[in-house]
Amino acid sequence: MIDFPCVRVLYFATARTAAGTGEETWATTSPLSAEAFWAEALRRHPDLTPHRPSIRLARNEVYLNPGELLQPEDEVALIPPVSGG
Repeated sequence: MIDFPCVRVLYFATARTAAGTGEETWATTSPLSAEAFWAEALRRHPDLTPHRPSIRLARNEVYLNPGELLQPEDEVALIPPVSGG
């Protein structure tokens, strides 16, 4: 059995509802741009499409900055807007 590196994807709040799951893993052998990540996420879970503009990505518990790549074996969280006091 070949063991490929996997990105662990976590879905929170409305993203969880739209994806129909709270967590999954994606096998990958190369870094992903945020655009490539989103293309795959929307391919897997089309119901995320209306939420995409407001969801932020976090990599290993830190918000992803523009231009940063997601690496194999990273943990990626889809975080919708939050409010509270």
